[in-house]
Amino acid sequence: MRLRLAAVAAALLLIPAPALTGHAAAAGPPAGCGFQNLGAMPLTGATTAGAALDATYPGGPRVYSVTSSASGPALLGVRNALDGTLIAERPLALALGSWAVTVAPDHSVYVGSYNAAAGAMGRLFRYVPGTDQVIEAGIAVPGETFVWTVEAGPDGRSVYGGTSPTGRLFRYDVDSGQTTDLGSPIPGQQYVRDLAIDDDGTIYAGIGSQAMKIAVVGPDGVTKKIIDAPIEGDGYAYDLDLAGRYLLVRFVTTTATNPMGIYDLKKGRWTRVVDDVDSLTVGGGVRGHEAYLFQNDELVKVDLKKGGVKKLGFTDFGGGAARTLGWIGHTLVGTASTGKLWTYDRKRGKATTFESTLTGQPVSVRSMGVGPDGRVYGGGFFTGGLAAYDTATGQTQFWPNVGQSEGIVTHKGRLYLGVYPGARIYEFDGAEPKLLLSLTEQEQDRPFAMVSAGDLLAFGTVPKTGAAGGALGLYDPATGRTVIRRNIVPNHSVIGLAYRDGVVYGATSAFGGLGRPLDTAAYVFAYDIATDTVKWKSAPVPGDLALGSITFDETGHLWGMTPDALFEMDPATGQTLRTAKHQVYPWSSQTQVWLDTDIEVDAGVIWAKAQGKVYKVDRTTLAFSLIARPISLMVKAPDGHLYLSRNENFSTYRICGS
Repeated sequence: MRLRLAAVAAALLLIPAPALTGHAAAAGPPAGCGFQNLGAMPLTGATTAGAALDATYPGGPRVYSVTSSASGPALLGVRNALDGTLIAERPLALALGSWAVTVAPDHSVYVGSYNAAAGAMGRLFRYVPGTDQVIEAGIAVPGETFVWTVEAGPDGRSVYGGTSPTGRLFRYDVDSGQTTDLGSPIPGQQYVRDLAIDDDGTIYAGIGSQAMKIAVVGPDGVTKKIIDAPIEGDGYAYDLDLAGRYLLVRFVTTTATNPMGIYDLKKGRWTRVVDDVDSLTVGGGVRGHEAYLFQNDELVKVDLKKGGVKKLGFTDFGGGAARTLGWIGHTLVGTASTGKLWTYDRKRGKATTFESTLTGQPVSVRSMGVGPDGRVYGGGFFTGGLAAYDTATGQTQFWPNVGQSEGIVTHKGRLYLGVYPGARIYEFDGAEPKLLLSLTEQEQDRPFAMVSAGDLLAFGTVPKTGAAGGALGLYDPATGRTVIRRNIVPNHSVIGLAYRDGVVYGATSAFGGLGRPLDTAAYVFAYDIATDTVKWKSAPVPGDLALGSITFDETGHLWGMTPDALFEMDPATGQTLRTAKHQVYPWSSQTQVWLDTDIEVDAGVIWAKAQGKVYKVDRTTLAFSLIARPISLMVKAPDGHLYLSRNENFSTYRICGS
């Protein structure tokens, strides 16, 4: 079963790891009332999605990679390519990370970054190693938040890049320092995911998230031809590389298969398809008519003419996702997304993996939940990791090698994690995570919603990029029995869950993985476990395309918080009893809205979070009082207080009185 790289952003697999006890986030538990800063969750890592090799640099071969950071700036790392020693690290202003690094013929390094914050966006940087200076070239294309790929033209005077969320191609003129938006090679597609440029300046652009096509583009940005994929389905033309007469294209599909097509440019047709390639790139491993790449987490050698595959026995590349960068003589150089660097001597058949010398950076808190021990747990974004905060002592604990948890919940005295990609569900006992199931074959990716449902663990998912229709899942830890109901509301993702008296209540989003809403409203539904039927579904806030977190109050009424409204429902009938708009939301311009809300109900008071704001809401009047901002996540712990996070930052709101 293929899990790795089934979606846009790579995430580390869950593997056994020792727990590291960290220092206290604060000097003991805080006292007093109201908002208090607790420092940072102890989540750190050296995640390096983008990297490039300069094998001919006059001062010795170098590897350039970018270490992502929760709130920035990301760091451009410069390392010796042969032993991994660190030469320099330079900040990239307003960048959170990068998938796009390339080396031009003059040894300049170009980096495309990502950051969705207003004023930051996807930017282009140029690093000149001779002067050790980073030149900021500014926003690549106004409105585009992510530069996925950069590639220098054959003469090095032009650098091209591809973006999302509207799939633009741009050109940077080195002499003038000006950037030109060349438009969308295939209008309507969200991603220009990768580029390869031929010696005559022809650009091959990999497109997604549905078309899975290759646009053949002239240096002026005009699309000359579109090459259809040699496989069926939806996804991306994810990696493109040129090897002599061949165009190599690794596709990432919504069904988690990652085949590589070999296209003969002279004959104008696909000659063969290589099954399931793991490498983040494949061109860096090309030597003659052979390509060295990863299959099933093992380095293999593929004959591009005949299609034969030979296993080479190298699997200890550093974890995460492997990237082949290029050759220094007969030595292949590569990196892992964990920051490690590795080499493989093809003549001796010997591989060496070097520990990362990059500086670990703060990781954003992706999810929070309360554990069976009463501690507040936080899951890390991208790099992953899991942290725990003891509300009684202020002490923290950190497990570094846990994947990106989208959901965290306690069920029958155990901690459960919903992990991306592949919508994997793990049981975690504080020492070793145990994989229970994966929904990758059902095209699911993100298990945001999790709730304890009597004897069962219930979870709701968002599908993979390029797919529609989330799922409601039920798992019985005692027997291992699993029930999966995909499209319980057709084409909707399940992003919020609550449970009461044998019924699971779900909140949906009309957005899945297609970059657009597939309905005109989002729903709450009631699913009866015993009869395996949906009792009712209702749209509590007409016009809202995504709902969010839902919960019960002590009287049995169901409450929910959406990005722009609070609602109260009768769970017996699905009737909406009351709604209160708390702010406006730009639904018409959104390409995805999943889970953006949290809600906790106390006697007389509702605590709710949406659009980065935490509110205290009077249950009688539904009047909102802002208590904290900006906040991304909120959870109420057994000690009676709220715990909040934003990027790597961790805080509390002490509830005193009513």
